[in-house]
Amino acid sequence: MICCGAVGRSAVPTSPGANLAVSYVVTPFEVSSKVLPGPVKCRFVHLLAGIATRHSDTIDCTFLAGGQKVIVAISCAAISTLRERQGRQLSDQELADIAARFLRRNLEQGYDPAQAELSVGEEELRALARELGIL
Repeated sequence: MICCGAVGRSAVPTSPGANLAVSYVVTPFEVSSKVLPGPVKCRFVHLLAGIATRHSDTIDCTFLAGGQKVIVAISCAAISTLRERQGRQLSDQELADIAARFLRRNLEQGYDPAQAELSVGEEELRALARELGIL
């Protein structure tokens, strides 16, 4: 089940000279990690349905964190539950913002980006949406 709007748009042109509008604006950021030396530079790459690429019932937000690919996988079940309970559908931009905040927090708490995937469940999704003023 795909539970949010249009997915699969990239924030970065895929080929030289490509005329691709930026679909999501997630400002690159740096964060200090308890595990890694020096600040970790993070950049949003794209958002797409995990079912298409990993056979996972998630919306996957891909970042480069310290040069390592990291997927923040947001559960579609959690998104659906939030929509039912709050009466509010999250946009792709909001999901990208939530994923960025989740990645930042995990890096600050000692997450190693070499693990390549973080999962956002129902509790975390609701808390992050409130923290960002979405709910």
